[in-house]
Amino acid sequence: MTRVITLFIILSVSTMLQAQVHITRDLTYPKVNTFDPMSTPDFWVEEAKEGIPHEMPLPKGIDEQLRHRIDSLREIKLRNKTVNIRRKINIKPTEQILLKPEIENEIDGQFSAGAGTPNDNDIAVANDGTIISARNTRIYVYDDTGKILRSWSMQYFPVQQNKVDDLPPLTRYYDPRVIYDPYTDRFIALYMHGTTDKTSFIVVGFSTPGDPLEPWNVYKIPGKPVDDTIWSDYPIVSQTKEDLYITVNLLANGSSWEEGFREAVIWQINKKDGYNGDSLHANFFNNLFFEDEPIWSICPVQNGPMPDGADNYFLSVRPYSENNDTVFLHHITNTQRSGDAEYELKVLTSNAKYGFPPSALQPDTSLSHKLRTNDARVLTAIRNGDQIQYMQNSRNFETDEAHIMHGHIYRISSNDPEIKAELYTHPNLEFGYPAMAYASMESGDPSTITTAVYSSLTDTPGMGVFYQNRYGEYSDFVTIKKGRSLISYGGIAPEMQRWGDYEGIQAKFDEPGVFYVIGSYGRSNRMNPYLARVKIVDPKNQGTIEKESVFPIPVADGFVNIEFDAPTDLTLTVRLFSIHGSSLNPYNQALNDVKINVNEGRHVYRLYTANLAPGIYSLQLFNGDTIHHSQKVIIE
Repeated sequence: MTRVITLFIILSVSTMLQAQVHITRDLTYPKVNTFDPMSTPDFWVEEAKEGIPHEMPLPKGIDEQLRHRIDSLREIKLRNKTVNIRRKINIKPTEQILLKPEIENEIDGQFSAGAGTPNDNDIAVANDGTIISARNTRIYVYDDTGKILRSWSMQYFPVQQNKVDDLPPLTRYYDPRVIYDPYTDRFIALYMHGTTDKTSFIVVGFSTPGDPLEPWNVYKIPGKPVDDTIWSDYPIVSQTKEDLYITVNLLANGSSWEEGFREAVIWQINKKDGYNGDSLHANFFNNLFFEDEPIWSICPVQNGPMPDGADNYFLSVRPYSENNDTVFLHHITNTQRSGDAEYELKVLTSNAKYGFPPSALQPDTSLSHKLRTNDARVLTAIRNGDQIQYMQNSRNFETDEAHIMHGHIYRISSNDPEIKAELYTHPNLEFGYPAMAYASMESGDPSTITTAVYSSLTDTPGMGVFYQNRYGEYSDFVTIKKGRSLISYGGIAPEMQRWGDYEGIQAKFDEPGVFYVIGSYGRSNRMNPYLARVKIVDPKNQGTIEKESVFPIPVADGFVNIEFDAPTDLTLTVRLFSIHGSSLNPYNQALNDVKINVNEGRHVYRLYTANLAPGIYSLQLFNGDTIHHSQKVIIE
């Protein structure tokens, strides 16, 4: 039976703060290179550590004592129950079979270069089907059939012979991100270089419209943007119609995260400058503190369904807390070009608590092979109108497993945004590193699609996808690529194996319901990248959403559903009338005049009619004395 979710919002606490943020406006950075992908060699050689090809830097957030304590608590529970108690579970297929995403095309990256641990995966797709995949130290360009058109090492971006800056040779490059701008038909790629104040910078490239194999405009953003011995780590990106946003964490040289974390900062860059090859104009936001403490790890919110708008939101949590409910909502109010961009901060309280996640398990009865889940930072977030959805790795406090926290923030522009969050769980699988996108191109439709990696005591590490429709109903988890081995890199302790830092997903903007995802699976004890084209087959997903509807008509099974949009927060009165217009009698009076408080957005309510005589009725929703919606209802 279809489960109808009534979108009531659980109260959260919001505080509006006037943070003493530092805003440095209109910084400029000249172009350092015009990079031609076709000038790169067909093969190349890169230095690799013995046994660990290009191990990526940790996101500098691991509290090892906390991780060991949580993992030990879980191991005690498992051993007390015996390890083998967790068997493969035959999950009953969802009754809503049309909710399950369909895998249309797949690209196995197992034989491609760019191996490393973990796979820092990202993906972007153009309207013509051209795909760019970023993987640790390399960029890959595919056509719409999955054929590789070109690949190159990221070191070639800023160091061609015609470079116009004194960039040092690239010796440590990592954490690539790629993004597609549907308004200009261009790709943007960026990555980090260096792990000290003397070597740290961000490389940003802007492609030629229509063809990423044509020359790119390349820029260097300082990795030491403040006067300190710090370097920049772990970039996350988003875009609006005009601007590119990059967030990074500033870390002290040679220190642990707890000792060395200085602050998380935001770059706001005008995209048009990069497209034109002009000097980049940028704003820099730092000193983002709360109660005299820097806020850790800021995740930009992707705007959707299209990357429009003049402002942008960002999210943070307390990623190294064992048990917390604080969510930080950052906001930059205008474009870089306007000169008026300001910073706002609201501190919210979630209804559901999150916590530092345990390491995920692999099929190993000794429990020795574990996969790092890093921490509980927000990894992905998307915005549609006045609502944000986000996901983070989290601890399932009931099972001590690694699962995903899925949160909704409502009325983000108000003084009191509210959060409703819940864990996305599975009876057998553990999850990590989600990446999400809006599943519909209809403005106001909150349906989402999410990719994530998984593992368990009975499942070698793989990757898959799940869908949530606009009523809040999840599809079954759909496996895209099953793992074929453990992840077990030589040179890394079994209990410290790297599982990921992030995965990638993007909607194909000109093909509603189609998405491209990238993740990883275990093969030959290594992480191997895997790309797929995924389609939403829910027939309601891409159809035009009526503002109001009542279904089924005639009424079946003794109830009728009322689905409607609330343009703002409303108090509605539900009334049922006979066809002659008089208020029904006898009818349960408490149900005949019911008041419901709704927030802005899409809602579904269920009205039970089993006690009514057959006939024709009028169902009406009143906003005060005004009829918000009226619908004929037939009861047989």
